[in-house]
Amino acid sequence: MTQLTENQNKVIDGLKNGHNSIESLVTSTGLAKRTVIGTLTSLLKSELIVKEEDDTYSINGFIEVAGDDQETENQERNDVQPIQVLIPYLKSEAAGDELKIALRALQQNLKMPFEVVIIGDQEDWFSPEITYIPHEQHLVKEVCNCPAPAMIRNPQADVNHKIFTAISSGIISGNFILSNDDIFLLAPTYPEDIGILKAFRDDLNKTGTGTSLYAQNNLRAAKALAANSLPSVRYGTHTPMLFNADKLLEIIEKYNCLENGYPIESLYFNELYPDARPLILSGDANDSLLASAYRADIPKNVLDNVFKERKFLNSNSKGWISIKEHLEEAFPNPSRYEL
Repeated sequence: MTQLTENQNKVIDGLKNGHNSIESLVTSTGLAKRTVIGTLTSLLKSELIVKEEDDTYSINGFIEVAGDDQETENQERNDVQPIQVLIPYLKSEAAGDELKIALRALQQNLKMPFEVVIIGDQEDWFSPEITYIPHEQHLVKEVCNCPAPAMIRNPQADVNHKIFTAISSGIISGNFILSNDDIFLLAPTYPEDIGILKAFRDDLNKTGTGTSLYAQNNLRAAKALAANSLPSVRYGTHTPMLFNADKLLEIIEKYNCLENGYPIESLYFNELYPDARPLILSGDANDSLLASAYRADIPKNVLDNVFKERKFLNSNSKGWISIKEHLEEAFPNPSRYEL
């Protein structure tokens, strides 16, 4: 028995009613073409449908929706299967060996079976232990009151496209962890550490001031959420986060995240958990869980305490200068992800 998402049910119903091509499924389900393709891919990977030689699709036998007992059994089975850790990567934005160190920290401290998937650019030291998905930078039209908007790289829209591509390819499915090349696990980290909702105190509106792309993305996301009577909690804490691939595809489609540089984690968690009271992080000296290194001159004694007491560390290019030596001392040995 199988637990289906809303979009999977729509596609299955369409197939049952004789709509066995992508175009006819787009018409019958009302879903966008890219969503239909992504949903078909997930169903193919689950072996619930088959693709015929003429590029049509058919149901692979009888599909029965799982009840609570079966869901529990499936969940218990999934608990021992490796979870995928997806890392979008843009080499030109890397300040150094952040990705290599981040993978060493994952291997040492992530206390669950996992597999690494990297989408974007490739390093020559990647080992076969990494599932690599090539991806070119995704450009979108700038948001402006101008007659001819330029095509620009909006970093968040680019990340959204990478995530969508990884899911639509069928490589990422089910529950997965989204992380970054500059997120480091400093201590043993368990599924519960990843799954708990975390947010910043200032919401998207408060950080949506100014002319930067980051501020514009946050403000437009807050407006999109408000239009759906949803809160604007800012979940982009730059820590590893747990997502469901099928539910995330639905969010991407609903908010057209491929062309809008929305912070996708804030859309996702505000949609799914509108009444949540997340753990509030700050990344500063008062935070007991997260440290954010955004200065090149962080004192050694401060970093010593961070590495002793915090679980998550993130940085930007300036902060990398401060933390590089500490990270190399903490994680000196190559991981299985390095040649």
